[in-house]
Amino acid sequence: MPTTPALVSALRELGDRPAVVADGRAISGIGLLLGVSPPGGLPRALAERVAQHAALAPSAARAAEQRLRYWAGVLGPPPIRHTVLHPVTELAVELALATLLAGGTVHCGDPDQQPDRQLAAVAAHGTTHLSLPSALLWRLSRQPDLAAHDLGALRLVLHVGPEPRQEDVYAAVDALGAVLAHVRAPDSNAETADRRLRAAADAATAAAWKHSIGITADQVHDFGTHLDRAVLRALLHALQQHGVLTDPERGHSEAEILATAMVAPAQRPRVSRWLDALARHGLITRHDGGAQGPLHAGGPELGAAEARDAWRPAVEAWADGLGPAAPLDRVRRGALQLPRLITGEATPHPASAPVRWYAARGYLGATLGTLVRATAEAHTGPAPLRVLELDPEGADTTVSRALAARPRPNAEHHPSPDGGRYDLVVAAATRPPQEESAALVPLLAPGGRLLLLAPTAEQLDLLITGPARPQHCARPEEQWRAALTAAGCPTVLTLPEDGHPMGLLGQRLFAARVD
Repeated sequence: MPTTPALVSALRELGDRPAVVADGRAISGIGLLLGVSPPGGLPRALAERVAQHAALAPSAARAAEQRLRYWAGVLGPPPIRHTVLHPVTELAVELALATLLAGGTVHCGDPDQQPDRQLAAVAAHGTTHLSLPSALLWRLSRQPDLAAHDLGALRLVLHVGPEPRQEDVYAAVDALGAVLAHVRAPDSNAETADRRLRAAADAATAAAWKHSIGITADQVHDFGTHLDRAVLRALLHALQQHGVLTDPERGHSEAEILATAMVAPAQRPRVSRWLDALARHGLITRHDGGAQGPLHAGGPELGAAEARDAWRPAVEAWADGLGPAAPLDRVRRGALQLPRLITGEATPHPASAPVRWYAARGYLGATLGTLVRATAEAHTGPAPLRVLELDPEGADTTVSRALAARPRPNAEHHPSPDGGRYDLVVAAATRPPQEESAALVPLLAPGGRLLLLAPTAEQLDLLITGPARPQHCARPEEQWRAALTAAGCPTVLTLPEDGHPMGLLGQRLFAARVD
């Protein structure tokens, strides 16, 4: 078995012939072995790598040359005059060394040079192989004076970058007349972090799958339609019992409605929201009343039986495997108390979550727990994983259970900020997207993750069981994503994904990271 590394043998075989050409200066194979090179840049990196390689034991040299042999196979048979238009990277050095191993010559170009000068150099060297970043390739292939350069010797172009668009590839092939081979750039730290977050999200989706068995998008949609219809009729019926909004021909100002219905001051914000919802959904009409402000006109008067019967389709749809009976029963009982609630005769019950969210609770809980656990298991730092859980529902939360599972991770679980920054922040949104994102993202340490449960659709049942003033700032998914991105999260994933039945329930989990 030969004891001389193959790369060293190839350079010796080149002898005094050019091995590397840079800035008009040629360095022979023997010169490279002797350490000759201009200062800095790719030639210096090649000389240093050749010196390191020559000092390796035969077994280590063979192992190091395995990857070089792969690239040499990609380059193909001689002659190889390889122009490398890369900055000094590990991949650029490997491609250059593979060229030398295959008996070729490396021409070190300047990736920052003007495109016309780069093309002129490629033509002057009779380049057979060209390697460069993908973005530079697209730029060169679109040069208006490209046809003025003789690139007839060019056989293979290796471009390094993200997955290319087909139209860019076709344009470059037509322009250069060579075979194009795409080399995916090595993952950056950001790409690695993205890949890990997406893998964790995929695992979380798989873990939560069982909680959506038997639930269809049509079922969720139908329930939502029936629920909203029943809620709106309950609101209108409650106001009509106080003698307002019974005549489609008569308009009432908000002040008149509040006074006639004897709405208590604490409940006026609630009734204002009722009027807005009823007008938006077409149960009453609203038009400009000039100095009086908007005027609201009602519709046909609803009877108690009609308002009561409106709940039946919602109850039947909910009972078909969507969730427990108690949340919907709470809304129905609350609807019966509305006439007394708005006058202050009935005491408001503690606010509760929207009914739809109870259907999503198992799915989102499993998703959240899996993401928390995956983040903890991936933590490799010597210091504990710092976890901040804002607005926890109690001592035994999904987060605490995930962190308590064996084997227990090295983690600190904080219920409130302590002035430091955190590797993981878990929160439920209570503010609009821009405010929430601006408050939460700065709490993250470099490389940290944010898991944010946020409302993405209006929940009309909160007009009955929620507080007089709204707490949930429902916004479409794209607004939450945009706000998190603007706040400094380059990657934002949404769970469940679009099209999933659980995504129609009005609450989504956003998994985001910072660099």
